Amino acid sequence: MTECTVHQAAEAFIGYLRESGKKERTLYTYRKDLDVVEAFFGADRQLTEIRLPQVGKFYKSDLLLKLPDGKERAERTVAKTVRVFRMMMVWARESGRIEELPLPKSTPMGHSRVKESSDEQPNG
Repeated sequence: MTECTVHQAAEAFIGYLRESGKKERTLYTYRKDLDVVEAFFGADRQLTEIRLPQVGKFYKSDLLLKLPDGKERAERTVAKTVRVFRMMMVWARESGRIEELPLPKSTPMGHSRVKESSDEQPNG
């Protein structure tokens, strides 16, 4: 398992997405979402130290749910930040940075369209 901080994981994840062909605007907005993640968990925290209870607190935190001026963030914005966090954690597990996903069962997991379509192809 590769040791890395939340910040290092976020940077490596963005690099991975860039290599995968994501547009710069997408990378910019995802990076902003990961800034929220870093602000909550701490940029220097080891990714392996993030546990389920802390993720639950993040999902209920003002940092995620509110703007700096105290107004509520749009539901779509919150959902996207949660989705980007989930995507990074799944990537971290698949790339050997963490062993288990510290995500609540209520976290929408979603599925890649490519994977779904390849699973539906008949054998032979």
